Amino acid sequence: MKDYGTRTTADLITRNQAESVVERVYLAVKYLCIGRGDVRKRLSEAISTLLPLQPHEFPEELQADFEWIIKQSTKYNSQIPEYEGNIEATMKRIRNSTGEKIAYRIFSIYYRTRV
Repeated sequence: MKDYGTRTTADLITRNQAESVVERVYLAVKYLCIGRGDVRKRLSEAISTLLPLQPHEFPEELQADFEWIIKQSTKYNSQIPEYEGNIEATMKRIRNSTGEKIAYRIFSIYYRTRV
């Protein structure tokens, strides 16, 4: 796994935050790979795992991809917010091909944090 300068030289809080990012990205990939349903259903779970993260928590070269993923996954507002969030509303409206592009970017982030 690539050391982004946090594993060996940073304080404990920074190291823990970096591990949290890696763990959440791993869980997102896990949902995409073994979750049930079509890609949009699996993406909904994967994005929900990533949503608590902030762009600044990622290495600089991955921040734009993370921001794109979140923007694409929440671009439609829910018409019934008390029952459904923007992620679910967006996943209902996008095409599978768009879902595949989002999934690819999630995997790309995962891969690039592992090598």
